[in-house]
Amino acid sequence: MSATPRLRVLEPGGAERQVPVASTPFTIGRQKGNELTLSDTRISRQQAKIDIADGKYFLEDLQSRHGTFVNGQKISARHELKARDTIEFGVPDSFRVVYEVGEETSVADLVNRVEAAPATPATSRELYHLGVLLEVVRVMHTSLALEDLLTSVVDAAIQVTHTERGALLLRAPEGAEGELAPSVARDHRHGTLDAKELQISTSILKQVVKSRRELIVSDPGDALGALDRRQQDSMARLELRTVIAIPLEKMPAIGSSDTTVYGKPAELLGVLYLDSRAVGSAFSDLDRQTLRALALEAATVVENARLFSASREKERLEHEMHIAMEIQQQLLPKSFPDAKEFSITGLNIACQSIGGDYFDAIGLPGGRCGVVVADVSGKGIPAALLASMLQGVFSATAGMDIALNTIGARVNKYLCERIGDDRYATLFYSVLDPGGHLEYINAGHVSPLVRTTLGQVYTLASDNFPLGMFDFAEYHSGRAQLQPGDFLIIYTDGFSEAHNIRSDMFSEGGMREILRTFTGTTAQELSDAIQLGVRVFTGGAPQSDDMTLVVVHYRGPAA
Repeated sequence: MSATPRLRVLEPGGAERQVPVASTPFTIGRQKGNELTLSDTRISRQQAKIDIADGKYFLEDLQSRHGTFVNGQKISARHELKARDTIEFGVPDSFRVVYEVGEETSVADLVNRVEAAPATPATSRELYHLGVLLEVVRVMHTSLALEDLLTSVVDAAIQVTHTERGALLLRAPEGAEGELAPSVARDHRHGTLDAKELQISTSILKQVVKSRRELIVSDPGDALGALDRRQQDSMARLELRTVIAIPLEKMPAIGSSDTTVYGKPAELLGVLYLDSRAVGSAFSDLDRQTLRALALEAATVVENARLFSASREKERLEHEMHIAMEIQQQLLPKSFPDAKEFSITGLNIACQSIGGDYFDAIGLPGGRCGVVVADVSGKGIPAALLASMLQGVFSATAGMDIALNTIGARVNKYLCERIGDDRYATLFYSVLDPGGHLEYINAGHVSPLVRTTLGQVYTLASDNFPLGMFDFAEYHSGRAQLQPGDFLIIYTDGFSEAHNIRSDMFSEGGMREILRTFTGTTAQELSDAIQLGVRVFTGGAPQSDDMTLVVVHYRGPAA
């Protein structure tokens, strides 16, 4: 009596389970009470059923909403099921069901079967397969080298199939679909073959990649029925009589939406390929199951190696980002000139580990002080690199103590010659002298605010292009007179464009309200009040841009 067919259910989250077709009709659908219940709201309540007639099993669609598919083809009438038929339900990222005749074999299954079975030739064959698999497991527990692990899988597959050659072809993680390259190539003497000289049946390989189903041709008669003309010609040209190709698939990832669990389709990692010029013997269910177990082990090894490599790369990148963050923070001023006439405080909060904002203070002759705040377009590493470049060239240029419009023109020319068209920086630079005279240049930056001792607030507007945008741009400076007790507030749009959880923007109006109600007397107190006001407004919403703030308090001429 033939073994009871089983359905191998591949769940969206990556788990597998075996469901025997113990009785018929065997119904499939999302509604409880079906012999196989699939928890996906897109699948019909009663999707399909399996019946038996004349000893054969047939699948029939029950007028489902999206249809029932076998091996990628929608069925309109009863379909006779064959071993390894893949059943799908017309919706992406959902359950897949594989029709199996006989039992799937794992290492544990083989151990249990060998222990329970009497000593017969069949048991000896199972012992042989078990020994092969256990040798693979031993290598996996004693070797960390990926090539050693994959080599053991290919050698074991050659042993099981009695083929002459075997190869493991892998697809690069970011490669195009079907773009495979030999990773390990071996012969039946456990010798390594030159992967560059390896000739394989590419047409068979393409079919396996496309169908995601194993293909086993063990004699010319099989080839005539199982392969098309191009594939037959490929085998004839290479003088092959036996070809075996098994896809290696990564288990699908899990996802969810409302009450339905979804998963991405299984990713093709590669193909286990074996061939021989000799006619192979018939392949039993045990042979096929052992090959599938080896293919699964290979897929697991490849995926684990990639995860390990990705983890190490992530750790390396995080370490380098941490170093970059420390360097960037060290480039910011540790202290500010503490003159009797004015005091300065500043802060920078990057949206990511590193950012494109920066501020600086430049001491100038005559007790003057230059203060600059810049905001480079973009975020992350590209913005941080440009910010570092800008900080260096601006500090050197401003330290020459030349006219502000000349500083703007020189820095703009430097950036235009060295950065792409899609990169630029906004910048505000001001020079304050002990008498409260303020000269500034605003290159497309958020307009700074001045709060007077009477609580009035006015802006220092911009009439210049950002730096690095146009090489023909001219820059003009402005002037203002600060009175004793006035505050100058320079900030980037990370403050004014901060959002709360309702997507409301803090805006310049929020900044003005804080300045209007401020009752403190120092630059640090005003800086703290602005930070608190923004935190209260955003209410825990994530930061979306780099944030830089500099507050200058003009005390007045020294007595």
